[in-house]
Amino acid sequence: MNPTTPAIVLDRFGGAEVLRLQALPLPRADAAHAVVRIAHAGVNFVDLYQREGRYPGLALPWRLGLEGAGEVVEAAPGGGFAVGERVAFTTGVQGAYAAHLRVPLEHLVPVPEALPLREAAAALEHGLTAAMLLDDVARLPAGAPVLVHAAAGGVGGWLVQWLLARGHPVLGTVSSAAKADWLRALGAMPLMTDSDWARAAQGVAVVFDSVGRSTFAGSLQALRTGGHLVLFGAASGQPEPVDVLTLMHKSLTLTRPVLPHFLPDAARRRARAAAVFDAVLTGAVQLRIHAEFPLADAARAHELLASRTTQGKLLLTP
Repeated sequence: MNPTTPAIVLDRFGGAEVLRLQALPLPRADAAHAVVRIAHAGVNFVDLYQREGRYPGLALPWRLGLEGAGEVVEAAPGGGFAVGERVAFTTGVQGAYAAHLRVPLEHLVPVPEALPLREAAAALEHGLTAAMLLDDVARLPAGAPVLVHAAAGGVGGWLVQWLLARGHPVLGTVSSAAKADWLRALGAMPLMTDSDWARAAQGVAVVFDSVGRSTFAGSLQALRTGGHLVLFGAASGQPEPVDVLTLMHKSLTLTRPVLPHFLPDAARRRARAAAVFDAVLTGAVQLRIHAEFPLADAARAHELLASRTTQGKLLLTP
């Protein structure tokens, strides 16, 4: 009998109930791929969007999960990674909701010995996304005020901490008193989502918006003349199409960045990943893991993430 490994596979698109645990053939390494035994897989909003079939071109059956950390268990000689090496991956990889995965060598990043694999899996996608938004996309004037939506969430939490460290006044929308307390303790100003947050944030230079439909109009309203809206998610659904005249009223700019475009090669991925891991190891960023679930309970993790009540990362442990 050929060896198998458990994985979450979609046979149809829909709600969390479509997630099914299946036994798949154990993958094998080749000259361009290593096999990683996954210790922890990250759960991200993009997984929910894929599960729902929001993106064109997804062919069933579909393997979920684009982020994980674990140990190389099979690798061809000369590929740069050895059996037993601790690694993580994201962006350009698919199928991390599994106990084993064949990962392209160019997408593997080494994990420092001092960093637990659990923390590497929790940090990579969120940290890389925040780094992209701040260093490649936002064009932030020094000391300018900023609004971060879902500020106590995954990427939002990274953004808030890095923005404060760079000297920016930060306002952040949150949905609970506990999240507001966390922001306040960091030095940011919390704005409750059921308040008139757009008016309270009036005059910010940049808005980081991962929520989408329910916040988009208010985000534009909050920006000052010449302000910049960075839309990088759609937790509440995609915004309505934009009339460019809406931007003209205050000479606003709008961008919708995608992480892989800013990590074009292995060298860039590994350098950025090293900076993310260093931020955790040095305490520059307070890493928060909200909950962990067994792989078989992936549906529960999706339901929890969709509720938008989490603070920090959700992980699956195969």
